[in-house]
Amino acid sequence: MDVQRYISSGLIESYVVGLATDQEARELETAMAQSPEVKAAVGAAQLDMERYVQFFSIAPPESVKERIFQRLTTDGAESIVPAGGATDEAYSYPEEEVVKEKRMVGAVWQYIAAAAIIGLIASIYFNYNYRNTINEWENKYQALLFDQEKMVAQQGVHQTKMQEAEQMLERLRQSDLKMVRMYTASKTRPGLLATVYMIPRSEDAYLTVSNLPEPPADQQYQLWGIVNNKPVDAGVFDMGDATKGFQKVKYVPGAQLYAVTLEKKGGSPTPTLTAMYVAGRVGG
Repeated sequence: MDVQRYISSGLIESYVVGLATDQEARELETAMAQSPEVKAAVGAAQLDMERYVQFFSIAPPESVKERIFQRLTTDGAESIVPAGGATDEAYSYPEEEVVKEKRMVGAVWQYIAAAAIIGLIASIYFNYNYRNTINEWENKYQALLFDQEKMVAQQGVHQTKMQEAEQMLERLRQSDLKMVRMYTASKTRPGLLATVYMIPRSEDAYLTVSNLPEPPADQQYQLWGIVNNKPVDAGVFDMGDATKGFQKVKYVPGAQLYAVTLEKKGGSPTPTLTAMYVAGRVGG
């Protein structure tokens, strides 16, 4: 049995003030018989209502009290002379006072029932808003955790790139480093620049790109080393990787020139001279 449902639903208050339906009353009475906790809650509500009514109750006139005691002491006499010698007609108004008192008590019970219902509605409203606020802050907390994890991952990537850059700088400090700057090869494409770094001792080569235009999706740039006027493939490269730093390419021993052409995706066995973008002489 869900005892908390009966305690928090307002059914007990409705039952105590007489506003519960027959079905609700039977259900609650069954629950009282089965659960001492529900029974105790009903008793507490009834006690609270009685105290409230007693607090707002109105005492009847003193003459009514004397009239009642006089009836009790006369043992059923038909006529009773009230205190002070007044007739029955003179004291007919206490009945009206009793009716007014009953009406006032009924009104008090109605106010209590209305207050209980309003309190229940307010409790549900504030609980709903509180739950929504908790969910909102939980979502914000999860978003912060996601951002933190993303920042940690990015920091790891940056650290890796920093280490790679430091290693690259250490290699570039070698005394046999050769740097080949490749400039615009056609007047129709001015202002282009790319650089090849050659390390003969270790036979390594690296490429940096300054401002080559982004190629179409079905094409790639290809690097060539020219040895005795014969082009040697040094590999294709993607702009995304080349523009972020040093990109490793093939080392071409004895190359006197380097050039970059735009070829079909995957590269070509021979360069397309009309699609040459940059070129530079070794030692030039």
